Amino acid sequence: MEFAVSGTITLGKESRAFSKTVEAPTEDFAKEKVFTLFGSMNGVKRNRIKIEKVVKSRADPAKAEPSG
Repeated sequence: MEFAVSGTITLGKESRAFSKTVEAPTEDFAKEKVFTLFGSMNGVKRNRIKIEKVVKSRADPAKAEPSG
């Protein structure tokens, strides 16, 4: 399942809005993945990342399994 995760991240003294789409089985795993991505890519600790919204993304028809 795909989830659209949005929120703010504090880099230094500046806060920036972000929006990421991640592949995860549940909403909690999607949040965890965002924490992991920002932590590994930007060296940001979890307390500097505020997740405000997690929404299931629409299924991509190209990724859907063929029926029949």
